[in-house]
Amino acid sequence: MPPKFKRHLNDDEVTGSVKSERRNLLEEDSDEEEDFFLRGPSGPRFGPRNEKIRHVQNQVDEVIDVMQENITKVIERGERLDDLQDKSESLSDNATAFSNRAKQLRRQMWWRGCKV
Repeated sequence: MPPKFKRHLNDDEVTGSVKSERRNLLEEDSDEEEDFFLRGPSGPRFGPRNEKIRHVQNQVDEVIDVMQENITKVIERGERLDDLQDKSESLSDNATAFSNRAKQLRRQMWWRGCKV
């Protein structure tokens, strides 16, 4: 882009324009439909709908809580599996060492029996 078209805006210019635009939209006299889209539903007309939305939001919150608990349990299970794997590797190493030592002792005893 050519330099003459580049303009560096600071944050105040950008956020200030957005704030003033929002203020102008909200302060202007508008009909009910525009008011609904700018401010959201309000009044008794939207009461049952708000109740349904609140009910669905509560269900979503419950599902989020359950999923967070499940994730925590999966992480804990993974940690336990890591510990179990470490213990099994240690046990395998000890079993190999025991087997080697047993073979060595058996050979020693065999030679001792041959000498006698």
